[in-house]
Amino acid sequence: MSGRDPGRIMVSAAMTTLSIGAGMGVQRAVLPLYVSGFVQQTYSYLFIVLLPILSFGAFKGLADLLAGYLSEKLGRKVAVVLGAGMFFAGTLLLIYSRDLLMVAAASLMMGWSQGLVDSGVMIVLSEAGGRARHGLSLGIMEASVYGGYTAGSFLGGYVSEVRNIPDAFYITLVTSALALILSLVGISETRVEGAEVEEMPTVQAYSMCLRSGTLRLTYFLGHVAQFSDALIWGLLPLYLSSLGFGTTQIGFIQGLNTLSWALLMPFSGRISDVFGRRIPIFMGFSIKAVSIYLLHSLGDPLYLALASVTLGLGVGLYYPILPAISADAAPPTVRGRSMGLYTSLRDFGYMTGALTLGAVGEVYGFGGTFMLTALMMAAGSFLIFLMKETRPFWPAYDMVVDHASKVVKAVESFADMVSNYSSGVRDERSFKMVKEFERQADEIRIAIDRQLWFSSLSGQDKADFARLVGRVDRIASFALGASRRLRTLDPEDIPPKIRELMREMARVSKWISNRLFRAIEIMREDIESSLDIVSEIDTLESVFDELHQQAMEELLHVKIDVVKLMNLRDFVELFENMIDAVEDASDVLRVIAFKHMAWPV
Repeated sequence: MSGRDPGRIMVSAAMTTLSIGAGMGVQRAVLPLYVSGFVQQTYSYLFIVLLPILSFGAFKGLADLLAGYLSEKLGRKVAVVLGAGMFFAGTLLLIYSRDLLMVAAASLMMGWSQGLVDSGVMIVLSEAGGRARHGLSLGIMEASVYGGYTAGSFLGGYVSEVRNIPDAFYITLVTSALALILSLVGISETRVEGAEVEEMPTVQAYSMCLRSGTLRLTYFLGHVAQFSDALIWGLLPLYLSSLGFGTTQIGFIQGLNTLSWALLMPFSGRISDVFGRRIPIFMGFSIKAVSIYLLHSLGDPLYLALASVTLGLGVGLYYPILPAISADAAPPTVRGRSMGLYTSLRDFGYMTGALTLGAVGEVYGFGGTFMLTALMMAAGSFLIFLMKETRPFWPAYDMVVDHASKVVKAVESFADMVSNYSSGVRDERSFKMVKEFERQADEIRIAIDRQLWFSSLSGQDKADFARLVGRVDRIASFALGASRRLRTLDPEDIPPKIRELMREMARVSKWISNRLFRAIEIMREDIESSLDIVSEIDTLESVFDELHQQAMEELLHVKIDVVKLMNLRDFVELFENMIDAVEDASDVLRVIAFKHMAWPV
């Protein structure tokens, strides 16, 4: 994305989905009422009324799948522009529709097009915002979509009441034209040109994604979530109309739902980036389950409006986080197709929802459809804890990072002391700094052990972090021990060749300790990059081993006092032990990283 402004890309992408969302908001408010005008009251009345939503979900799911493929092969922008253009064409067909089949065909086109736009924009925002902010980026995207839904629901309901339903569709025409213009001039390609791309057949990429238990469960929960939205979109307006509500009131209640939904999503996405994915999803599914039950149980307009708000809050808690898990868990080379697969299987929920709820509604009425959907959401809330946490919340994590920073400063002070000795200068100041940083690190380690003991982490997670901190703490201990041995020597007692090797060993030790610190610092937000750094540490440790071996061979030929020779040898050995401790710590870090990566678990 060199030479492109990520902020401008994110704004343009969000405005595109806002415009598409406004067009869809009109449909959420009035489309079921519009379709009911084409249908006679028969046994299959509800099923037929839901037919446009069924076709919308079926083709939006297919388009989501295609969008992931197109975004990988042709680029992110191509998928978005194609989708915006088709949405405009579908809106024209809807305006001139004269029967149920034309409405269903228009919904088919709009479902296909929104799938292309939303999936393309989702990938654009996840790449423009970076891996560390997947939740925030996707929260912004979903907030823009459903902020548009809110505006469209309010305007569509009002225009339908003061004029007629077909006139409300002109709102969709204007917003779809705006989306097409924005996609053409505002969105830039975010795929890195010349980047290494794994040549993998798409079917194989999807198969890889489906082998991950965490991703399979994420896809299923997304499907259940959209199943429930088929109820809110397709049957809630009809239910409210049966209670005597006008289109303005129906649009208002639908708009309150999507408004609270949109306002919460950027915050819930960012919260999940920091504190983990599973708890917000659990809360969101649970709140939505209760709200769906209340929407059918309450008849007062005020209470219905409040239930609509809480339903939107529930959706806002889970909606941007489920795709964030899909982005977290998939390898970068198939991430676009993983997210396309997620949105595809999620949006097929509109189709299965329309089929199931239409059949259930014919037999058990509105009450049966609301109760079934509430129970499915409640069951889904408990399934969440079967998935792997892809953004783990570690209570002592900040202290672990602080501890590592003190250890690195101790190593750097020790390396400065070694460099000065190799230049023939005694260095008491650096020795004192090594002692001080080692003391500070030891105090933090004690505090970490205390916090881990009282934390809610599992016993194994506590043991992993205690082991990591212990390994890192040994680095400072060996640095202090080596500096004490060096302090017993006079720089003039050290042979020139060994001084030269000491200078190089000091340089490598600084670099390797800083790489360990960086790996620990980014582990929570970017596990893949942390593992890459751990691999670098392995290479650097091999370089240091060569220097250590050369130093030990030189010691065989040194002609100095035996006591001084012993101290010099101990210094070299403790120096080697310090670097071995860095490698030991990186090995523990690798274990923690693999345990907390969702792929391929």
